Amino acid sequence: MRGMGAAGHSKEITFNTIGNVVTLFFQWLIIMLIPKITDFAEAGVFSVAISVCTIMNHFATFSLREFQISDQNSRFRDDDYRVVRLITIAISFIGIVPFSLVFGYGAEQTLIIIAYMLYRNLIHYAYVYSAPLQIAGHLDYVGKCMAVEGVFSFVSFMAVYIASEDLLLAVFLMAVIGGGYFLASQAAGYRKDVGRSAGIKDIDWPRARELFGVGLPLLLSILAPTVITALAKLLIQFEEGDDLAGIFSTLSTPTIIVPTLAISVFAPFIVPFTNIARSGDMASLRKQFTKVVMLIAGFGLVCVILSLLLQDWVFGTFYGEEMEPYSQYFALLMLGITAYTVGTIGTTVLITKSQGPYAAAASFAALLISIPLFLTMIPGSGVEGASWALVASYFVFGLSVALCIYLVPLSIRKSK
Repeated sequence: MRGMGAAGHSKEITFNTIGNVVTLFFQWLIIMLIPKITDFAEAGVFSVAISVCTIMNHFATFSLREFQISDQNSRFRDDDYRVVRLITIAISFIGIVPFSLVFGYGAEQTLIIIAYMLYRNLIHYAYVYSAPLQIAGHLDYVGKCMAVEGVFSFVSFMAVYIASEDLLLAVFLMAVIGGGYFLASQAAGYRKDVGRSAGIKDIDWPRARELFGVGLPLLLSILAPTVITALAKLLIQFEEGDDLAGIFSTLSTPTIIVPTLAISVFAPFIVPFTNIARSGDMASLRKQFTKVVMLIAGFGLVCVILSLLLQDWVFGTFYGEEMEPYSQYFALLMLGITAYTVGTIGTTVLITKSQGPYAAAASFAALLISIPLFLTMIPGSGVEGASWALVASYFVFGLSVALCIYLVPLSIRKSK
């Protein structure tokens, strides 16, 4: 994006993108390889664990990572973010209990969810160090560490799983080795490049409560689209069983490359967008966001075209005839994820405008529409119904968030 110092961010963009793609690729590869080692049912169990944890992830962060970057310590201290992150991580673990009860998960499935949540929460706590590193201009270091974490997690998981076919043990060791490495690397980088102690030195409970309150609408804004994504997989498993859940997860997981790349490229521009919002220049903010939307749409269109050309061959070759009836929905899911990406990046832009409640309202509008769609289209239609319902929900989400960015003026921002 010219005019926002893109050249100066090229190193950060490059390594942050590499880090995100590498760690995403290896997590995706785990999902893709599990059916080859065992079966689609086992892949379904793992994908459900990821789906539940994806929802709980937002309770673990309250979407405060982007706020911490845009805040730049103008309202809250690093200690405040660490204290609140510990509280929200505890909430995320507690939240696994109602999921297990409602969906009737057994002890093994629940333990796998907990193990995967441990992996994600080690990474989430590391993010309280990553944000100051990004503010200090060291996002490239964060990206390099993410790439190493992706390799460590994949190797540790696959070594154990191939040797034992014990999914729980493999996920647990991945958490300890991959997640543990990333937390240690971010704390070390923070001490070195930011120059502050990595421990919690002072707990200010009134300030922590205030930060917790800031995070509530941000949580709601990103939780709703995540629930939409997870709900499709959870209902397929509930209605059709582990096999179809594994097939749908195998189809939908690769599409996450679109938002991952978009978020990686956009991350260094959070601070410039914040500065535009603080300057009160609404015209420039709309113009820059329009550029972002066009770039996302262009990349998404390329992915959809490639999917139409290659989906049958790729999925048929890799998985055989069991996958052939379903590969046709991959391009459709790729189209939907493009709209989802617009909404996700748009939510971050609304955070830079201090308009988290608007992001929450737009997200929940999409969720309310998605629930009846899923409940009517998945039973009896399985993967096809889930695909069409998911795409429709994603488009409502992306459009709703974009309208908030274009229509809600900067004058509502309350500076402190």
